[in-house]
Amino acid sequence: MTRFLIQVALTLAVLAFAWSRGGKPERYVATIYFAVVFSGIARWLVTGHWSEAGYASLQTFRFAVDLCAFLGVTAVALAYDRWWVLWVGSAQLIAVVSHLLRAASMPLEPIVYAVMERWPVWLALVITGLGTLVHYRRSGTGSTT
Repeated sequence: MTRFLIQVALTLAVLAFAWSRGGKPERYVATIYFAVVFSGIARWLVTGHWSEAGYASLQTFRFAVDLCAFLGVTAVALAYDRWWVLWVGSAQLIAVVSHLLRAASMPLEPIVYAVMERWPVWLALVITGLGTLVHYRRSGTGSTT
């Protein structure tokens, strides 16, 4: 539960920073990951559980969410000239591939599937925060001289 609360706090911090200091790409990507994290909360509120039967089988809901996030980040990467969005898209692709491997019944240990599916969100949040910081400093409003 502690890890989850840290992820929620990080998501809210990145979202607030992106919306207060970032440009459109920073805002869009931060909002995408806000939706990713909070879709899990919405699922829990509706169904009473966080995931399906564990990581021994395909996490259908998470697959749909991760695929939508990947498509959204890809759209941002194609529309805007930001290097970091490509990194976020690459991290999100790892999550999508984890689901595809599980769907194809590849020999993938449940812990490997869980790490491949969950850690890209953490990585994407950190990269989005750093991308927002770079934009903020480059825009001239973040000068500390």
